[in-house]
Amino acid sequence: MPRDLVVDDAVLEILAEQAPLTVVRGPRGYGKSATLNAWLSASPPEHQVVRVALSREANDAEEFWRILDGELTQAGVLDGEPAADHRTRVVLALARRSEPLTVVIDDYHHAGRLETAADIDDELVELVRQNDQLYLVVASRTTRAIETSGSLSVDVALVSPRELKLRAPEVLGLAGRLGVPLNEREAERLATGFAGWPAAIRDVLVRSRGEGGKINLALADDYIASMVRDLRHEQVRTFLLRTAVPDCFDAELAELVSPGDSTLTILRNVRAAGLLGEEIVGERRVYSYAPIVRQALVRMLAESRPDELREVHRALMTRCLHKRDHVAALVHAIHAGAWTTAEQVMEDEWHHLVTQEPAVLMAAARLIPPDIVAERPRFQVARDEVDGALTTGRPGRDLIWPTGDIRGLTAEIGPTALRNGMGATTFALLQWGVAAVLAGDESSALYAFGRARTVAQEAGEGPAAVALATLGLAGTHAIYGDVTIAASWLRDESLRTPEERPPELAGYVAYWERLIRALVALDRLDPDAGHLVAAMLERTRRDEIWGLEVMVHAVSAAVSGEPGDIARWAANVRAARHYLPQGRMAEMVLRATEVEVLLVGGLFDDARHVARNLPVNAVSMSTHARLALAGGEYRQAATRAREALEHPALSQRSVMECQLVLAAAHHALGERAAARAAFAEAVRTAYASGQRRPLLVLRHSVFTALAAGDQRVLGLWPEVYRPSERETAEEPRGGLTELLTPRELEVLQALHQHTGAVPIAEVLGLSVNTVKSHLRSVYHKLGVTNRSGALRRADELDRAGPPGHVGTG
Repeated sequence: MPRDLVVDDAVLEILAEQAPLTVVRGPRGYGKSATLNAWLSASPPEHQVVRVALSREANDAEEFWRILDGELTQAGVLDGEPAADHRTRVVLALARRSEPLTVVIDDYHHAGRLETAADIDDELVELVRQNDQLYLVVASRTTRAIETSGSLSVDVALVSPRELKLRAPEVLGLAGRLGVPLNEREAERLATGFAGWPAAIRDVLVRSRGEGGKINLALADDYIASMVRDLRHEQVRTFLLRTAVPDCFDAELAELVSPGDSTLTILRNVRAAGLLGEEIVGERRVYSYAPIVRQALVRMLAESRPDELREVHRALMTRCLHKRDHVAALVHAIHAGAWTTAEQVMEDEWHHLVTQEPAVLMAAARLIPPDIVAERPRFQVARDEVDGALTTGRPGRDLIWPTGDIRGLTAEIGPTALRNGMGATTFALLQWGVAAVLAGDESSALYAFGRARTVAQEAGEGPAAVALATLGLAGTHAIYGDVTIAASWLRDESLRTPEERPPELAGYVAYWERLIRALVALDRLDPDAGHLVAAMLERTRRDEIWGLEVMVHAVSAAVSGEPGDIARWAANVRAARHYLPQGRMAEMVLRATEVEVLLVGGLFDDARHVARNLPVNAVSMSTHARLALAGGEYRQAATRAREALEHPALSQRSVMECQLVLAAAHHALGERAAARAAFAEAVRTAYASGQRRPLLVLRHSVFTALAAGDQRVLGLWPEVYRPSERETAEEPRGGLTELLTPRELEVLQALHQHTGAVPIAEVLGLSVNTVKSHLRSVYHKLGVTNRSGALRRADELDRAGPPGHVGTG
């Protein structure tokens, strides 16, 4: 027994209490014998103690009773010469014992086998039950009847693996005794990694002394390997090695990876021995090995039984495919060497893997042998390209949208593209780019389309492949609001020779080019935007790409301001939403577009109804801010705009919209300095991005007021959208900000939500008399006599503006 021991005082107290039957249970190396030594050395019973250590010879029941007879005789408990019937001699002597006696049986798991083990347990329990002078302590690796059914007959004290395992403080104490320098973090790591396995932790610490005191967790492999090799039953050894492959498992999975008639029995025994952690997940009981133990078991399986390791991974792969867990299926397929399955999973779930699980995809691909990777382009992209996107400012995982199902697009264009000279690598990169756009991952989309363009050019894959990659770059910049950059890509040389494109691909290139040109023209408020929208080609497949086409038409209707077009396209957007999966970015964009179109059409109540169930996210935050502004809720509009501007995934278009909402809200509240500051930020965004359409959030009169005569800024508003002289003359003078003081504006704003002076006073922190005074002044200035009249007149003054304006401000 090692002398450098750390035994929990609580365990020693359990032993010192001397229950009629005490069971110390734990797997090999859990310090059972050491704990008994510590107890008998520190505070042994005051009466006679006989200690017996068993070996495998005790598997034979007769040999067990012979060994017990010999030890009791040597201790003077039994008189005379040993008889042939050792069992009868021991039982009679212990049953008649009139003075206190403690019998400690170590390695009790060797006592008998199968039926004979149960007979031994029953006999010993009966002895303890009959004679209150007899105390029995057994130390065993496994759960036996003496512990389970014995507790029904006598009082049983149990020292389980939970009490025997070491925790971080005990690990620190043990390291100190062994002379190994260890900090609290390393102690916690050892305790957690081994689940407190005392002998394994001690083995690593002792061996680390020979390596200069530096903790080397790889040394644990030797201890675990020795433990596994020392197991008596091959089925148990196989169970440990094979069930260590999955991170965790339940009974069903255990039978899958380690099939056999005794699998569930072994599971029960291994769990009872303390080698498995256990928790309830949902309605399942799930088991797992401690991290360092699991790693050692898997390494042992890989080194000693590589074919079995692949067999386990193949079984897990099949199960994951059945459950449609394609990420796990891919990993298991690669470990199993099932390259065809791995490639098929990558191809079928490329859009999901490359956007939702890029790190897993890349790590999995790097496990594939180089010669296999060289034969499969998609493996090459996963191994060599994905890591480039992970370092280019990719948004956090919580900001990535679920991708649309691009299988339809793949089936539509894939065979045609590959037939016409596009390489498989280029096509995989284009798929990645489209999926990243739909996932809201702008940086990855730009990286993927950029690499597709480079690969297509270097491989000489033809003008259509380069043109599609170029349009991917232009479309990504256009969708995320970088209009100037998108326009520069639309002038690229690869888009100037449509006659050189294969006829089968020419239609796809033309569709994308016209769609992107129309979106860019709308965002810049180009005079020919309407013509470009009319020239777009119509897509028959009702997917996310078609949803973008509907959005462009609806935005065009909103910009034109024609009542008939607005009503028609608001209805079209509403219908289009139902064709797309809910909760994805494309569907969310259509919902936000519907609100925008309804606001332009003056249908505020309808817009608010649509926005009622519109989640707040990167797509909709500017929409909610504009809705509050249109409803005259200026404080709320400003708050929502500021919150949106803090969002890391906001597009340039939404950034500019929020800056303008902030400027309009502050202007309406009479906060001139704040309005000018927000407007200046919007102007800088307009110059940087090329965006002009968000300017229509403001009335033209507010825009000119905030521009303060700066001709360069005034030039941002396109001539075609400026109000005529007649409309300017008809625009109401003396708006709310000119009529009312800032405090009166706040009181008027509060009047939207509250019906009297008392609640308004509570909200604004004013006295009731002060609020009544402000209300009288507001009613007088607006020429009304009551709340409804004030709200109606305020709405008239605030919402009146030149025909065609998109927002109120």
